[in-house]
Amino acid sequence: MLAQMGRIEDALALELRVVSEKDRPPENIEATVNRRLASHRITAAIRNGIDLDIAIERTPDVDPGVLSISALDLLGRNPYGPRTSPRIIPDDQVLGVVSDMAERIARMAQEEPERPQTSHLMYAAELQTALGNRTEVIQLLEALPQTTDPRINPSEDLIRLVGSQDALRLYREAGGSRPNILLTAASAETDLSLATEYLERAFTEFSSEEPWPDFDWMERTVERAAHLGLQAHALQLAHEMGNQADTAPSAFPVFPHIRTAQALMIAGADQGEVKDRLARAQSFFPQDDRMIVGIGLVSGAIVWGSSGLDAQARREIANLWAQMGENDATIQIMDGIDDPVFAWNDMLTSEIPIDTLDGLLDAASDALSREEHAYIRAQHAQEMLFFGGTEKQRLWAQETATALLQTEELDGDRAVLIYSTLTRIGARLGDREIQTMALEGMAQAALNSREFSDLISAGYQWHQSGLVP
Repeated sequence: MLAQMGRIEDALALELRVVSEKDRPPENIEATVNRRLASHRITAAIRNGIDLDIAIERTPDVDPGVLSISALDLLGRNPYGPRTSPRIIPDDQVLGVVSDMAERIARMAQEEPERPQTSHLMYAAELQTALGNRTEVIQLLEALPQTTDPRINPSEDLIRLVGSQDALRLYREAGGSRPNILLTAASAETDLSLATEYLERAFTEFSSEEPWPDFDWMERTVERAAHLGLQAHALQLAHEMGNQADTAPSAFPVFPHIRTAQALMIAGADQGEVKDRLARAQSFFPQDDRMIVGIGLVSGAIVWGSSGLDAQARREIANLWAQMGENDATIQIMDGIDDPVFAWNDMLTSEIPIDTLDGLLDAASDALSREEHAYIRAQHAQEMLFFGGTEKQRLWAQETATALLQTEELDGDRAVLIYSTLTRIGARLGDREIQTMALEGMAQAALNSREFSDLISAGYQWHQSGLVP
């Protein structure tokens, strides 16, 4: 945090203390500390107008990873985590420096062993993608070493820039064989017939996995098809999932039916189909929570009730009932669930209709303390704002954040976390009043708790916001 604030020397002194006082400090403490701060040093130097060559010369332990992180920071991609301050828009001079960084990363990668060389060439390719340099990206993909285990996960932007067919060809030539790249290619493709072909190929590969079909990725394929507007194809794939759930072997047969119900919901199937599939899933619940449902290679006996499988299945089924507006069924299956704070937070997603939320949140309050309930409300407001985005959802998030700040005085273990969430909500909404109230609440809660982590978080959030305390 100190380094991101530009206080490099203070960060260096603190990191030296941290590393030196470990039970088993590394042999070369100085190199370890320099490595940790190298990307921050490079970024700070560039932003201060220092030439890249001089910045690298003055920075110990620069390698391709350091340069790539610094480049992402300069591009405003937040490699150190989400920020509440406005996004930095790089100017032409910064873009030129990033281009130089990408070229340096590619040159340095040529001297490395196969595995890091692959990763670092892909770092360079993604940076060139951000700059729109198609020719350079293709050259970097052509330079990838051929291997049977490539760590290659090209972004949608990269595939769109290169073209899906060329990108897939270059991926295969380097030894890539993972079918999930076909989903990325489908999203990047403007030709919907070609996108459909990619989705069909991906689904076939996921459904042919051994020893049983990969229903998680099959569902993601259905979701991708629906997202691309290929609703009829999405529904067709969801029905194929149902056929496999009924016939294919499975370690835990509850989950293929849940995944199928989720796929049917996403594909716009009739709610009757979804409900039938949920009933099918629930029919596979063991009658006794103590029932052994599998044997793990490491964990040994897997007990349904104590392994987390029961709670996971209940959360996922409850979410689908909630999406259909069936509050009674949702509340019934959530009743008495393990770890209710996590369970309700995980179950409530942005797909649930706003009109049914009050009933669900009232039911959740019966299993939660006042502060836990405030935490759930804040988290769901953030979920709606970041993963929903309709005007109605934005209004709900704004009203919920305002209500929490005006009616709740939080001072428990989750207080700083709740106020931090509300700060992000205010920043995302561009609502200075919410952001300021949340920052003030977080600062007061941190001062009350005197916990080091709370004080650090509150101080850093103030710095990020750019607001004056």
